[in-house]
Amino acid sequence: MLMHKTEKLSAERENIMYFIDGRPMHGLTSMKSPRLIETHVPFRYIPKQALEKKIKIIRLDRNPKDTLVSLYTFLQKTAEPLHYPGTFEQFVCLNLEAGYCFGDLFTYLMEWQDGIDANPDVPFYTSVYEDMKLDDKAGVKKLNKFLGTGCSDELCEKIAETCRFDSLKPFKENTTPERLNGIFRNRKNGFFRKGDVGDWTNWFSDHLNKEFDREYKKHMAGYRTVYKYTLE
Repeated sequence: MLMHKTEKLSAERENIMYFIDGRPMHGLTSMKSPRLIETHVPFRYIPKQALEKKIKIIRLDRNPKDTLVSLYTFLQKTAEPLHYPGTFEQFVCLNLEAGYCFGDLFTYLMEWQDGIDANPDVPFYTSVYEDMKLDDKAGVKKLNKFLGTGCSDELCEKIAETCRFDSLKPFKENTTPERLNGIFRNRKNGFFRKGDVGDWTNWFSDHLNKEFDREYKKHMAGYRTVYKYTLE
């Protein structure tokens, strides 16, 4: 929306698949510049040309406990081969021991930190979910400055209001193409759920929470990001 300088949601624009790991190369090269390309992959799979050419890279981050809850509930709703049939505790233990689609979460986070440190000349920007929930207007303004999209403060504030969870959820549910809804078991859109910060407290038992904290402390000693696990 910043790139298009509009506060209006567009089903045509929002539902195009820009994932670099799920789109043929000719589909990416034919995109009009400046291109917005998305991915979930670990840092080691970021194309070397992106680093060599110093492409602007935006990293979206969220506290890992809510991240695991979000991923688990998403995978519960998806069809094969993405579907995960086990319990939440089993899912957390799996992630602590081996990881899921893109490896274990701890390695994923550490690898991104190390990759950013190793490429000081590449423009990176990290947008943190909890910070956006606290002050979305300031977050959009910072993103506008990083991208150099030249939007006014007034437009940034309008974009922030349009992109709040309660607005995006019904829009997404009503406009997602059937081909994308097809990844869900009942073909009912499951991209948006609650959007809360701290919902992990409803999923982690005391035992599981202590186990997670113990493993986090063991594997993430050198990690500098301090997450907000609640907004209270």
